[in-house]
Amino acid sequence: MKNTTLTTINMTYFHQYHMSYDLIASYIQQEMKVSHLQLHHFPDPESLLNAVKENKIDIVMINSSCLFDGYFRETEIRKVLSVLCANNHTTTVLFAQNMKPVLLKKMAGAGMDIMLSSHDTPNELVTALMNAMMTAEPEPYISQSIKAHLLQTQDELTTKEWEVINLINQGYSLSQIASKKCRAMSTVSTQKRNAMNKLHITSESELLRFLHQNTFF
Repeated sequence: MKNTTLTTINMTYFHQYHMSYDLIASYIQQEMKVSHLQLHHFPDPESLLNAVKENKIDIVMINSSCLFDGYFRETEIRKVLSVLCANNHTTTVLFAQNMKPVLLKKMAGAGMDIMLSSHDTPNELVTALMNAMMTAEPEPYISQSIKAHLLQTQDELTTKEWEVINLINQGYSLSQIASKKCRAMSTVSTQKRNAMNKLHITSESELLRFLHQNTFF
């Protein structure tokens, strides 16, 4: 919806219901001076997608934590993100929490309209929405806090480092990877350690969580 005036907004969220969405909706309605804002609750991702495809939804809120907490299946998440980012009528808002720069870059590249962090103010959300919904060809909005996070030093992983950590994600041990890739065990161990250092990851559980998140993009 790209208009010069707004009288009605239909908004929803991609996650289970939380009262914070009601508060956000009330704030948006008040600050954007919208006559009517309807917060829709959909029972499943398919219902949400049908409404989006029919251009019945103007804003979809996505909290990054909901993408990785197991509430939705990976196939559902991929499908929803694909449809949302390709729909010019719907404005997608991502609240990014504790995401590595490499994942944030992928989210930005996927076509999110607005990307904010928990450090940003509600007023910044309204400013971003006004630009996204009332400009003919708006640029994606990335808050300064997200931009600063994206600029954090993070070296690119080599192809072999990606191979090692992806095989770890598939359940292979370091010895199995060494055998599979015809490398010394010490080499594989070093490649894993280098990958974790570059990603600023300090534990095996954090590595597996990152790999799980990375599969969505």
